[in-house]
Amino acid sequence: MIKLKNWSKFKVERLSYSSALKRAFLMLKQQDKYPEDAEYLMEELTGFNYTQLQLHRNDPVPSKIMRQFRDGVVRLGMDEPVQYILGYGYFMNKSFTVSQDTLIPRQETEEMVQKIIDDHDGRTKNIWDIGTGSGVIAISLALEFPDDDILATDISEGALKIAQLNADNYQTNNVFLKQSDLFQNVKPEPFDIIVSNPPYISQAEKKVMDQSVIKYEPDLALYGEENGLEFYQDISQNADDYLSDDGILYMEFGYHQKSALEEIFAKNMPEYNVEFHKDMSGNYRYLKAEKERV
Repeated sequence: MIKLKNWSKFKVERLSYSSALKRAFLMLKQQDKYPEDAEYLMEELTGFNYTQLQLHRNDPVPSKIMRQFRDGVVRLGMDEPVQYILGYGYFMNKSFTVSQDTLIPRQETEEMVQKIIDDHDGRTKNIWDIGTGSGVIAISLALEFPDDDILATDISEGALKIAQLNADNYQTNNVFLKQSDLFQNVKPEPFDIIVSNPPYISQAEKKVMDQSVIKYEPDLALYGEENGLEFYQDISQNADDYLSDDGILYMEFGYHQKSALEEIFAKNMPEYNVEFHKDMSGNYRYLKAEKERV
């Protein structure tokens, strides 16, 4: 547990940036947490980068920032992700509002979106983002391709509210949000691209997951039945009815699910060629499925 006397010193002393960070590092290390998160928190609260923070290390921390930092370190000690503390996270070098109704944006998803951007031939397309969450995929594509129409759906009303905030912030008038459980409220129409980062974690994997994910990120966006494969079964069984003749399906998946997905797509989408792509860590993390050319 954090010793309260340490926190009382936070309140009565005018600490320098260096002293405040050292105290936060010590407290987080005592709890087996990540001290680096405190430094990231301070950088975001101040607007300083690492070098600027070092240049100001002996300056006193302004009272308002000190209060925010102290409260944030308490929350870090309770495993809350720094993105939820700040209220935003970064995706493809842009800031997006996040909440506990949405997943925190991750690097692996960026790589899938970059693949979609690289594959885009410049012609106007009709795109559907299934399970949009905070809207980072749909909005990133909308900013890259402002002439494309992008439908973004999610079962979570809370997530759609966050996605709307992000869409409004970036003024992406070509993103259309709709509440739907997968295909339930969407009539079949020819989409040129369908993309999804669905829940793919099995309940059995909880025991090896970080506490910050278990405690704070939404179960609805994390866990899938059938060992995390239920959404791949559902989407692969229905996607052909929603894809144009040369439409492409992109899906993110868990690093150990490639072999199971090969079987699922061979069974449910036999006319499609499925490519599996690795992330920067060398793990297979997303797929691209398109109908084989005759």
